[in-house]
Amino acid sequence: MTIHQQIAAGIDLGSNTFRLLVADCSTETFSVLAKELATVGLGRGLKASGRLQSDAMQSGFEVLRTFRQTLDRFQPGNICVCGTEALRQAENSRLFLQQAEKILQQPVHIINGEQESSLSLAGALSGHGKRLFSTPLLLVDVGGGSTELVFAESPAEEIRTTSAGLGVIWLTEKFISEPQDNFNSLDSMLTEILETSLAELQLLEKNRPVQVLGCGGTATSMASLQQGLLSYDESLVHGYVLQNSAIEKIWARLIVLPAEKRNELPCLGEGRGEILPAGIRIFHLLLKLLQLDRMQVSDTGLLEGIMLSSVRSKGRPR
Repeated sequence: MTIHQQIAAGIDLGSNTFRLLVADCSTETFSVLAKELATVGLGRGLKASGRLQSDAMQSGFEVLRTFRQTLDRFQPGNICVCGTEALRQAENSRLFLQQAEKILQQPVHIINGEQESSLSLAGALSGHGKRLFSTPLLLVDVGGGSTELVFAESPAEEIRTTSAGLGVIWLTEKFISEPQDNFNSLDSMLTEILETSLAELQLLEKNRPVQVLGCGGTATSMASLQQGLLSYDESLVHGYVLQNSAIEKIWARLIVLPAEKRNELPCLGEGRGEILPAGIRIFHLLLKLLQLDRMQVSDTGLLEGIMLSSVRSKGRPR
């Protein structure tokens, strides 16, 4: 079969979701050929056991087999596969990686928090361009296993990154899975960790101008819910501006629903309703700490950054 050098593919093996993007990169702006995602929950129970659960691994392998079929159909000349927090932390991740590489016929690169942040920024910029930088930018990617924060004064200046140990899977398991009278403990912990992260990025100084751009499943789900979408529409989600007052209302609406009812909400991905409240709370408290009343949403991020990295670095994340 013919290998197409102008076609690139990126695969993100996230702590909650596995995602695939195949794109034609023959022009200055890439054209999406295929985009697939599936909820795997690879990081489920990881904090307690330190290990990936066997059923989650088997679910992941099934998803990767479907990804391999898509790769075979398009025959991309450039492919990059990256694993994030769950695969960074699990003591048995090598067991998963060996089988994953066999299925995909590709190496899996375990990227650190700094690499993940940089790739997320590259992917976000691919969808927005330099027009984002009317003021300095804080990109926030709330994931299943961790939250990445990237600060950039301008496209030309060096970025600052930090990875906060706030993943929506563990937060849900610890604070939200069981009915709670209040969420003071959750808020206190989130505030403490977010304050530390923002201090590392030097963003707690008074009157520091910054705009927040949220990428990943939590941000796009909030934009979808706020607009009352019946199915996900990236053209309506990408660039959407969310008021923090609206984010607080979404939290109040969802937190009183059982997980199975949240999962039934239209426009959410499979199983997203179970973990969504934890991510919503991260964004709400982050904006409060920054004394901001709004954020913008990006449909592009880490996955696009991984795909583009396959072209620029011949299959290795930069």
